[in-house]
Amino acid sequence: MKKRFLLRFLIGIVFISSSPNLNAQKISTKELIKKMHDGIAKYRHLRFTLYRSERVDGEQVIGSFNGKLCMDPFMIYIKNMVPNEGSELLYKEGENNNKAWVNPDIFPYITMSFYPESNLLKAGGHHTLKDAGFDLLDEIFRNYEKTYKDELFNYISNKGLVKWNNSNYYKVILNYPDYKIETYRTKENESLLKIAKNKLLNSYKLTELNPSYKENKTIPEGKDITIPNAYAKKFIMYIDSKTFLPLYQEIYDEIGLYEKYVYKNVVFEEQIPKEEFSIDYKEYGF
Repeated sequence: MKKRFLLRFLIGIVFISSSPNLNAQKISTKELIKKMHDGIAKYRHLRFTLYRSERVDGEQVIGSFNGKLCMDPFMIYIKNMVPNEGSELLYKEGENNNKAWVNPDIFPYITMSFYPESNLLKAGGHHTLKDAGFDLLDEIFRNYEKTYKDELFNYISNKGLVKWNNSNYYKVILNYPDYKIETYRTKENESLLKIAKNKLLNSYKLTELNPSYKENKTIPEGKDITIPNAYAKKFIMYIDSKTFLPLYQEIYDEIGLYEKYVYKNVVFEEQIPKEEFSIDYKEYGF
């Protein structure tokens, strides 16, 4: 009898020690989102590999790159894998007339400069290089909290800890209840890009809904355009249980999956040396 009890006791210890942190599983949704905000605010330097999939003209367009990011002042270095493998981009806020340096890695191998909003730098994607990192998503969720207050957490489903990429993550699903496409009347000196920035919307989505207007061109005042009333209808996120960064994101609109972003090989504890944000850095080809 004693041996049977001892065996059950030892099995229980093994089970508990090999299971995910039980206290972590009990975290409330509100506390989890707060920890995500805190985690995003904490990192200022980030090394990462980003894999993206974005819907363009009804088809998912994929891309990937290795990146180095500093948030203050904003600086980013990108080396593309897909598309344009080997091409490099470097942007330093306030330098090079606020243009990004571009090494296309093809003949004639000349370094060029483009504004971050250039369609060329988007490489067929939805975002500019200024959107890299997690600050935009953080701002979107803070805006939802401001709008809905505690009611927001009734729309968030906290699935607890799941295993992904060999680590434990909190799986969170937000279904935005009032998502819809609506009419918006333009104000003075507004462009689709400005409207997207002011309302925390996806500027590429606005160009899809309003093909008569270019993203960064001023629209005459008083024009009726079509916009969504929120960035997304649904978010699915995997929030890292250690850093509380949302390293896996799926974003849905009224049609279905619109964007997917996966961050891997993430290092954010160490400061990136300034020389790694220079076109003269020995490992770069500018």
